Amino acid sequence: MKKIVLSFVCVFITCMVSHAQGVKFESGTWEEILTKAKTENKTIFVDVYTKWCGPCKHVSETVFPQEKLGDFYNPLFINFKIDAESPAGKEFVKTYPVTGYPTFFFIDGNGKVIHKIVGARDADGFISEANMISMYARHGGIDNMMAAIKNGTASKELLYDYYTSANEKNKPVALNLYLKSLPTKELIDVDNKLIDEISLYDKELMTRLVEEIVKFSHGEKFNDKEFVGRYSFNIVFPVQYDITTFLEKSITEGNLEWFNELLELKEKFNHYTGRLLDGDLNIQRGRGIFFATPEYIKLCYWTKNRTNEEGFRDALTTYMDKLIRENHVDSLIKEDQNGTLKIIKEAGNLKGQMKFVASFLLDAGNVTAHNITNWTHYFWKLSPSDKKTKELCTQWINYAFNINRFNDRVAVPAADVLARIGNFKEAKLILEKAIASQKELGNDNPQVYKKLELKLRDIHNHKR
Repeated sequence: MKKIVLSFVCVFITCMVSHAQGVKFESGTWEEILTKAKTENKTIFVDVYTKWCGPCKHVSETVFPQEKLGDFYNPLFINFKIDAESPAGKEFVKTYPVTGYPTFFFIDGNGKVIHKIVGARDADGFISEANMISMYARHGGIDNMMAAIKNGTASKELLYDYYTSANEKNKPVALNLYLKSLPTKELIDVDNKLIDEISLYDKELMTRLVEEIVKFSHGEKFNDKEFVGRYSFNIVFPVQYDITTFLEKSITEGNLEWFNELLELKEKFNHYTGRLLDGDLNIQRGRGIFFATPEYIKLCYWTKNRTNEEGFRDALTTYMDKLIRENHVDSLIKEDQNGTLKIIKEAGNLKGQMKFVASFLLDAGNVTAHNITNWTHYFWKLSPSDKKTKELCTQWINYAFNINRFNDRVAVPAADVLARIGNFKEAKLILEKAIASQKELGNDNPQVYKKLELKLRDIHNHKR
């Protein structure tokens, strides 16, 4: 009986192994493989490898044996492996040159290369590449498809296929092309989740999105508060976030053309009936500079890229004068009115949900405080080192610190700038206030105090 059971188990395992296989590679000459592909109207997948290539061995031993890859590749392709250093391989690479190993080709029955991959992939990567090949076949081949995309005659369906099948490199472009092909109703539909996937700046697409959103916001549907909430979350906020992302990138890269275009888009958004500004003192890193004034954003660009020196000096002086005049508060937190701050002070060592709430409160003004510090430092570099300039810069730095004296990350850079302009007295005062503020909160983090106290020591010794 045991023998019968054992035999049954062996047969069962053998059947399972034979069924669960990875990519099945054909044997034969290259000419035979071409003939078979042409006869069966299939594409050939070719793995060009060498025996000494580590990535080649990795793919062969760990990727190609995976069942999910075999299930995908075996019905679609004639799979073929060839050692590039064998006699047949040397002939093969004369016709199909390679620049590294492993190299993978997708070739039709006439010997024409449809697609080429250099370097190893995981199973999902190979499946993504195969999806591209299947897509080419559905639309009359890669040449016809790419020609339609290039000349603007591609259908919405073709562009959707292109997007869903595109590899990581091509996906951002493919997504933008597909979105631009959509009629307005579909483009800004509240359930169009692809809006949230935009990652590549496209002036035409972004302009259309902004114009259609603004137009839609003046329609009857915007009387429905529940709908407006969904629409804002799914469509408006992602577009605003994209503009923020692209603005920040244009600043980082010094791309003035993009920067000006994006400021124009932001201006178009002024006609939107929903919320548009947080106020420059309330800019948050997660929401970004879309919600700041254009004057604020220009100061960021000029400081980062060290351009328009005279315009920057005049603009910053005017901007800071207005900001301080219109915001008399010593702190964004408004300490005498803030119940949460009172609880934090009384609680001391914070834990759990209260610590989470406190992190948002104590981070208030962080972005703008640091920007004012950077602007002031650049202003000092561009201006005469006289008493008037020193007083002006000191006023701005003190204001940056007092935006939120409980934010322990502002005091050190603020003190650094004051030291650079030679005002060690004010630098010392800011650091002493910062230490006192942390004690007032009951902060028991020694690293916070160490950072502030080390900087205070340097300032005391007149080290810049």
